[in-house]
Amino acid sequence: MTAVIDIRRAWDDDFDELRRIRLEALLDEPDAYGMTYAEAIALRDEQWRQIASGWNYYLAFDGHRAVGMASGGRYVPMPEARWLYGMFVTPAYRGTGVAHDLVRVVAQWAREESADILGLHVTASIARARAFYEKLGFELSGQSEPMRRDPSLELLMMVTDLSTNDRI
Repeated sequence: MTAVIDIRRAWDDDFDELRRIRLEALLDEPDAYGMTYAEAIALRDEQWRQIASGWNYYLAFDGHRAVGMASGGRYVPMPEARWLYGMFVTPAYRGTGVAHDLVRVVAQWAREESADILGLHVTASIARARAFYEKLGFELSGQSEPMRRDPSLELLMMVTDLSTNDRI
């Protein structure tokens, strides 16, 4: 793939593309996300606008089409850290560097927030995602928790020290 990918912060004007890529993610790997496809499809345009403008979403665009997404935020149990949420790259763009670039953008945001730790939760049953994060220098913390919407799914906590991680 030789396309030039533009990664930028989502704004309310991006709500249609955010909704489209989020719905694609929920269909592609439903166990990876805290929201279900049925919940997401039921959201109104105004709710999607609020998500696009009020959350810290980054979209990877190939032209006018979003091909990836990731979000940065806080995680209440670790207020000193910043968290990676909602990571997804459409299958045709996997292995092209888009996913790495999305994580890099969220890591840069976390550094700007003066955080030394970037963490995430990965569903235990999704080995591909876990391997990707390990390649970027994330390590299992030894902590896990059940997913709120489906307690049968185990979320593994992974963290990286941004002050020493030169991969992101």
